[in-house]
Amino acid sequence: MKWKKFKKERISLNYTVMLVPHSQKKPIHFKTPVWTFGVVFLGLFVLSGACLFFAGSRAGSRQQLSQVRMEKAQLEQEWEQLTEQKRLADEENEALKEERRIQELELLELERKTRGTLKELEELVERENQIRQELGLGQILADAEDEASAEASENGGQEEGSGGTDGDSPASSEDGQGTEDGAGEGEQPAGADGALENNGTLAREAQSRPLQIASADLPLVLAQNSASFEAIQAELSYLQNQLDQKSGQYDKYLTTIEEKKTAEAAEKARKEALRASIVTNALQYVGNAYVYGGNNPNTGVDCSGFTRYILGNTAGVYLNRTAAAQSTQGRAVSAENARPGDLVFYSNGSTVNHVAIYIGNGQVVHASNERVGIITSNMYYRTPVKIVNMLGD
Repeated sequence: MKWKKFKKERISLNYTVMLVPHSQKKPIHFKTPVWTFGVVFLGLFVLSGACLFFAGSRAGSRQQLSQVRMEKAQLEQEWEQLTEQKRLADEENEALKEERRIQELELLELERKTRGTLKELEELVERENQIRQELGLGQILADAEDEASAEASENGGQEEGSGGTDGDSPASSEDGQGTEDGAGEGEQPAGADGALENNGTLAREAQSRPLQIASADLPLVLAQNSASFEAIQAELSYLQNQLDQKSGQYDKYLTTIEEKKTAEAAEKARKEALRASIVTNALQYVGNAYVYGGNNPNTGVDCSGFTRYILGNTAGVYLNRTAAAQSTQGRAVSAENARPGDLVFYSNGSTVNHVAIYIGNGQVVHASNERVGIITSNMYYRTPVKIVNMLGD
């Protein structure tokens, strides 16, 4: 009983809540247990702690995020530096490759020049041999050597015959003198030293005789070869002059051809610009009135008056007044070769009665009739009977 009373008096607390202040209504009273108040208080405390915790965590997260951003910026800066280093390394590598290629080209050129020099040396040696053969120096020396060998052999045979006797037998001549090369008077011993000296003298005489003959004939041979060389040089000079003239003519032809191509390209560009100008000027009158017999698209014009006005004022081309008369002018072209600025003619079955200006992409501009005036249409809105190029290109 006491517990119930305590519970009723102590555990339950009375609260008065006035929902509408300054109101004439009676305030609201309600009771709530103490434990309910404690739970609510504890919940508010836990909620406040959680908010403080998450706020601190968020501040830490912000700090970590700022640090991550700084690290990211550093990594990006390092990446840019590495990229720049890689670019510089690639450029250096390309420069090294180019230098190596140039060195290889220079080496190939040097090898080519070396081969050319060796070839020229071979040609010079061959030419020298030919000159020697033409001068007869090789044959003269060969004959001199053969004659010297023959006389030496003959002289050697004579010495062997005289040396067959005893070493102290005298060798005398008919007039009682010694040999040609003997140093004493009367008799002279024919020993080995005298034979060698005699052989050397004969060999020298044999070699000197043909060389003296060659030296006598050498000026004439040199004069002939000099004349031949001068003739060859004159012919080479003539051929070189002819080659220079032909080269000059060829360069002149090339220059003329290039100038002609440039002029043709400029004329073609001018004609294309003129055709574009014709189309532009014609299109600016789209929507203006059609007037039969009119000559000015600003005030009213018919089909042939329109084409006559546009081509006359834009391109300076004179056209006849009627469509039928205009169809007899210019150069006819096929539909596949039609270009902007050409005239397209139409017929009523017997005669040409309408004309339009082709503007490209299968379209034409023309003064159609009084109802629609100047308009653009498909080229085949009627069957064309003739397409004419009036510009002469």
